[in-house]
Amino acid sequence: MAVSAKESTLIRVKMAGIGFGQAPDELETLLGSCVGIAIWERKSKLGALAHIVLPKSSGPQSSPGKFADTAISDMKQKLIARGANPRRLTAKIAGGAAMFGPDTKQDIGNKNCEAVLEYLRQAEITVIAQHLRGRQGRQVRFSTSDGSLAVSIAREQVAVI
Repeated sequence: MAVSAKESTLIRVKMAGIGFGQAPDELETLLGSCVGIAIWERKSKLGALAHIVLPKSSGPQSSPGKFADTAISDMKQKLIARGANPRRLTAKIAGGAAMFGPDTKQDIGNKNCEAVLEYLRQAEITVIAQHLRGRQGRQVRFSTSDGSLAVSIAREQVAVI
């Protein structure tokens, strides 16, 4: 009896959401000042994509994907529970655009970028690639098969990190 390969699923991650998948799944989201965090474990080919909106929560949350601190913690815990080795988790991040003008103290995109980098460092997850800041929103598509993160601006692919 032949074993059939798993069929690929496209998982769309909504604002403040987190999606999980395993090869050959792909996860996708649209970003402006928000930051997309793709965490992957190469051996198990397990991955997660979060669409964080704000840098830090102010207590327990019903939507952990909304904040950088709670999203990263939730992603790490759930990937480990699914069989990922925590020592092999890596991250790629994109987004954090200054959508409403030049960088200012009110630039939430920049604040999101800084928070994501700090919380990943605290979680001991190495950031191996990033496509951050700028003035335009992005669409990202994360492949759990190879860990790549395709970044598109205005429907044109500009990078694969």
